[in-house]
Amino acid sequence: MEPLSDELLARIVALAADAIICINVHQTITFFNDGASRIFGYAPEEIVGQPLRLLIPQRAVHAHRAQIAEFGRGTVVARKMGERSQISGVRKNGEEFPAEAAIAKMESVEGPIYSVVLRDVTAQRRAETRTQELLAAAEAALRARDEVLGLVSHDLRNPVNAVKMLAAAILRSDAGEREVSVPPVVLEHAAVMLQAANQMDALIQDLLDVTRLESGKLHLHQQSCDVRDVVQRAVDTLSPLAAEHAIDVIIDIDDEVPSLWIDPDRMLQVFSNLIGNAIKFSLAKSAVIVAASVTSRAVSITVRDEGSGIPADELPFVFDRFWQSKRTNRSGAGLGLAIARGIVIAHGGNIAIDSAVGAGTSVCIELLRGDEEA
Repeated sequence: MEPLSDELLARIVALAADAIICINVHQTITFFNDGASRIFGYAPEEIVGQPLRLLIPQRAVHAHRAQIAEFGRGTVVARKMGERSQISGVRKNGEEFPAEAAIAKMESVEGPIYSVVLRDVTAQRRAETRTQELLAAAEAALRARDEVLGLVSHDLRNPVNAVKMLAAAILRSDAGEREVSVPPVVLEHAAVMLQAANQMDALIQDLLDVTRLESGKLHLHQQSCDVRDVVQRAVDTLSPLAAEHAIDVIIDIDDEVPSLWIDPDRMLQVFSNLIGNAIKFSLAKSAVIVAASVTSRAVSITVRDEGSGIPADELPFVFDRFWQSKRTNRSGAGLGLAIARGIVIAHGGNIAIDSAVGAGTSVCIELLRGDEEA
């Protein structure tokens, strides 16, 4: 292949988008391409032969001259963009702008020639600044939101607890011991009030938990626990729901499964959420299986149902906060799986979900083995 001619090389250099400027040992401009003209605003014929200091902020002229002289005495023949701190250029109209530059030196019969490739990074710096501003604004908004969530959640607790206490008191009342019996319609209304208040209390707890998880303030009280006991507690609590849906919940835990170093109450929360979801989305008269087995380093716990499954396009979002599948009745806040994932990760574990429409859903948790803290 024949080398490019000097004329062709000159044309390529002239068309380059970056500024290409050459100076001699006296730091006089000897070459100024079209890219340099577009960036600095000078035509080549009016800047060639002029001192380089015209393109540099006045405050930096002395230091810049010394740096080039030092570069000329050194053994390094080139410096790439990014190897030096940000510099500034000055346009013909006096406007200063941020820039990045690479420099190389070449020997000639007239002494060293310095070639500079300079790039105007004004747009880049503005974009970076804008990104930082947006990031700071987003972080501030998240902090404000979490503060409001925490405040509102705490303030809602008192009236909700009052409703729960009063509704429970009405339901506990013994009409036979009172002069005036409680009408059945009042008892019915009180039961609905208590159910609604319990649901509100659960939503408030979810909001508090997700706020703690995001702020890193979820504290675990870990101890050596038999995973069978924690799973059994979750199943016992959900037995009325399972009976209502005609679901058989089967516990299949290998005898070799050791004790785990976990927070039993938090893991109960995880298992209750996963088993509750499995029951809710299972077909009537089907089974939900909670299985646990041992791997080389972990205990694998799987909750599997025979329900309708989750569409493939929804699977990537199942652990997102406030996300709810289209198949739900949207009775909750969409925080259960997000909280479950946060609790498992706080234990140093992993959680994953596998599902397909018509084939059911499996949620697998892996927790480190051992009866000592990991």
